[in-house]
Amino acid sequence: MKKNKLVRVNLCEEIRNDAAASYWLKAALDSALKRDPVDAVTDAEVLVMALRERCTGAFSKLPAFLFQAK
Repeated sequence: MKKNKLVRVNLCEEIRNDAAASYWLKAALDSALKRDPVDAVTDAEVLVMALRERCTGAFSKLPAFLFQAK
């Protein structure tokens, strides 16, 4: 079980040090790491659901002909 925790810590550090990672992602990660981990994960999961819903809604408003095979 410690190995899984170690992987998560390394992933956080990789994101923080990755020049290609967005400023928003790094700021969100830094903010989340200061919080209770359970609360941070719960909020992150809700955020993912809301963003996926927004994305799905955006696609549903596009004209159907854009998705037809040529």
